[in-house]
Amino acid sequence: MIFVAEEKPLDILQIDENGRAPPSRPLEKSSAPIAPRPRSTAASALRAAAKGKDNLMPFIYDAVKCYATLGEICDALRATSSAPTKEVAIT
Repeated sequence: MIFVAEEKPLDILQIDENGRAPPSRPLEKSSAPIAPRPRSTAASALRAAAKGKDNLMPFIYDAVKCYATLGEICDALRATSSAPTKEVAIT
């Protein structure tokens, strides 16, 4: 016995090009060059907090608000980590 299901047509949303919203101001503002000093200050504060027993989330949040990259945040945490840094390859 063969079962055949009826396919319902898909509802496709079509947007007219004239209905598109213009780019917002915050996007233009965020593409401006970022001053490195507040980022390095936030990264050094995070590094100092990671050496102690403080809650790191406020420091990570401050670094993100200063547009620190994920790499900069991770580097600040790696600098204080006692985890081994040697990479291990399993083949």
